[in-house]
Amino acid sequence: MQASYYEVGDLTVVEIKGRIAPEQNKPFRDVCEKELKNKKVVFCLNSLNFTASANITTFFESIQMISDARIVGLKPDFHKLLQLKGIDLNIFTNLSEAIKSSAAFVD
Repeated sequence: MQASYYEVGDLTVVEIKGRIAPEQNKPFRDVCEKELKNKKVVFCLNSLNFTASANITTFFESIQMISDARIVGLKPDFHKLLQLKGIDLNIFTNLSEAIKSSAAFVD
């Protein structure tokens, strides 16, 4: 998995690509918990590939730690898994829609 980020106003946009390897779960969780937890974050997952369900479940549980997280580019396989696991996240069709929703999440 590779991640890059940039700022759009008060939002942090994180683009994630590739597959999530098991050894990447803890570092990703640490970043979510320590650096992103109190920020407005949009995760772009268009280029994230399906991996073992345990890895992806841990990945999405880490995102849930962020109080104001949004997801764009969620593939159907991931969406089904989230529904099965009962993981509820703010999911948007595209980045523009997620950015516009920022006004609805005012601190």
